[in-house]
Amino acid sequence: MKHPTSILISDSPEKTKAIGKTFARSLEAGKCIGLIGELGAGKTQFVKGLARNLGIDENEVVSPSFGLINEYEGDKKLYHVDLYRLESDLDIETLGLTDYFQSNGICVIEWADRLGDEIAFLDAVIEIEILSDNRRRFVFYENNITASDEKAQTL
Repeated sequence: MKHPTSILISDSPEKTKAIGKTFARSLEAGKCIGLIGELGAGKTQFVKGLARNLGIDENEVVSPSFGLINEYEGDKKLYHVDLYRLESDLDIETLGLTDYFQSNGICVIEWADRLGDEIAFLDAVIEIEILSDNRRRFVFYENNITASDEKAQTL
């Protein structure tokens, strides 16, 4: 991956949602974002905030671990993908993710590190690191997207 474009710290689930909401301001249809972080890092909380900015009720957003892909209708369509339960590249191919990469909505992929080399096709990758019970570090690696620190300061 390239050098990080932004690093932000969250000290609560609400702040994590606010980071997601702010990041969503820079997204246009057709963008695909990867999230990397261990269980409990806040990936779904981030997606809830992102969804809020797309006109989607954040209470509808749940981790798609068992269904693999959840679709939400809002100002822009949101495709929320979870690769946690996939075990092979064949599983990922069968899922047809490239259709979502080129969709008319926003695609967010949790456990994006399971994409292997395909991760290079994402517009942005966000690593979420657990620092303590409530503190998280968000490291943004972006191609063609700007989630600038200036925007983040408006949280």
